[in-house]
Amino acid sequence: MRKRIATARGDLTGDGAPESLVLSGEQSAGSAYWQNIELEITDGRTGRTARVPLAHDGGYDPQLVLGSMTARDRADVLIALETGSSGAIGLYSVIAYQNGAYQTVFDSEQYARQMRYRVRYLDQYAVRAESENTGMAYFIDLAGKDSDYLAQLYDENGRLKREQEGFVDPVSLLYPADVNRDGLLELVAWQRISGLYHADALGDFIGTLAWNGRAFALTTQTVGILGYSIPAEKSF
Repeated sequence: MRKRIATARGDLTGDGAPESLVLSGEQSAGSAYWQNIELEITDGRTGRTARVPLAHDGGYDPQLVLGSMTARDRADVLIALETGSSGAIGLYSVIAYQNGAYQTVFDSEQYARQMRYRVRYLDQYAVRAESENTGMAYFIDLAGKDSDYLAQLYDENGRLKREQEGFVDPVSLLYPADVNRDGLLELVAWQRISGLYHADALGDFIGTLAWNGRAFALTTQTVGILGYSIPAEKSF
């Protein structure tokens, strides 16, 4: 049985008449997973209802968010889903009214495929996380890791016992924020940097994307790292 997941109202076309949105889907008995998710948009001026194709039609905890991401005079639609995977991967898409029709203008899976990273362990307890798209490299200190972890990788002189690489997950979190304070919402995307396995989190690549008139393009990129307690004898 189809169930209503979320509703919203906002002017998506910029004509001054707000549209009505209904996100619906199906669930099996006893399951939190939603499938066959659909978005219906009723035009505020004509009353006609359109069923909009979604980039992702299955997942957990579906969310529907409206905000001005591509133009200040109208709202766009952000749909968020959780995959339930061990890497806490999310599925995010943005739908905008472009050239007289609703179109998907951002897909987090496509974005993740376009981003290229390399994560390499270095001698002396460090990791180099490189973004090939921007040409920037970031160095992550491993000194706070426990001794058993480091002993797997390094000899007593701090040299790697063998070459070791980590990896970067697809998008785990994405949210809209007016980073530039210009009245348009940018997209802030987080991708987890992992070391030996998914739970071995080293930090996150954090990319900010802004609408350039044709697509969402990467404008800034940083790395957020996980801190650790400094022993008393090393305090400054």
